[in-house]
Amino acid sequence: MVDQNPITQVLTEMNQKGNFSAATLSSRDGLLVAASSTNGNDPSKQSAVVAKLAEAANLVRSQLSIGDPVELSFHTRDGRRLICKPFDLNGHEMILAIVVPKRGQPYRRVTSQAIARLRSVWQAPR
Repeated sequence: MVDQNPITQVLTEMNQKGNFSAATLSSRDGLLVAASSTNGNDPSKQSAVVAKLAEAANLVRSQLSIGDPVELSFHTRDGRRLICKPFDLNGHEMILAIVVPKRGQPYRRVTSQAIARLRSVWQAPR
């Protein structure tokens, strides 16, 4: 087994626990920080798509004068979902994105737990 950095390990464990097919952690502008996937998709492409969704969400927020999004989702006809959860990671604006393969599959508890773990393993600059 190849050793993973702690951030990638959090994503891998989250995918296993939640039965997700892919996860990425990206900066708000689309820079890929870490990824874990079982579906063979290119994590850098997922990260770029997530950045575009975040950009669209910011446009909606500013045009409609509503608050910051806590979650963005993209649903497909076959039931798959791309879920994006923007959050602050020790002063860095990040987005955790997952691919949920089945319609109705729960994901919020597992992603919230993963975000808490990411905060504990991320080392802020000193």
